[in-house]
Amino acid sequence: MTHFMKLNTFRKRLFSLFMLSSALLSFFFLDRQLLPWISSLPETSRQLFNLLSHSIFPPFILIGSVGAFLFTRFSTSKRELTLPLFEIATTQALAVAVVRLTKVALGRARPDIFIKEAIYGFHGVQLDHHYHSFPSGHTLAAFALATSLSLFLPRYRLQFYLAASLLSICRVLLAHHYFSDILGTALIGILLATLTHKILEKITGPVISTRGIPNE
Repeated sequence: MTHFMKLNTFRKRLFSLFMLSSALLSFFFLDRQLLPWISSLPETSRQLFNLLSHSIFPPFILIGSVGAFLFTRFSTSKRELTLPLFEIATTQALAVAVVRLTKVALGRARPDIFIKEAIYGFHGVQLDHHYHSFPSGHTLAAFALATSLSLFLPRYRLQFYLAASLLSICRVLLAHHYFSDILGTALIGILLATLTHKILEKITGPVISTRGIPNE
């Protein structure tokens, strides 16, 4: 392993530790403290946040990525995009599965339950959607997509992650999730997309064709 690869691995681990630590700190010291301010936001703001959050609605992203993959797969043009779009669709499908299973298994109470009944934290296996605060499906879809796109178009990495961050924060401002949910889910999304990319590259070879998207 080269010095660069070791340094890159160290940075990734340091980033993961930072995100995990931030999520834990938010869980204990910030999540509940933000709720009074969030609850006081005007209805017009909530309508805007709700509209923006629809752009990262997981089924829309999954159906869109699958549709785009099928179009390029059976099209005579843009064939160089087939493998990247297959990777994005695969990642989004895995994200949906991870979200569904983890929500039920962990049973984290949503902010509205804390506001109404002062119930907070994780409560084990729960089928009630009021206990499905973590992970955030919208956030996982957004950060998995941002990571996949960043791997193919690294020049726009900052823009992809900035968009994912801003749209995910809308879920907090709507009181559908806590800030720690967003932090933890963002890390899961990044790791899931990165792992999917590495596995598919071992199976198919480089996902990006030299004639297709420039691997910058």
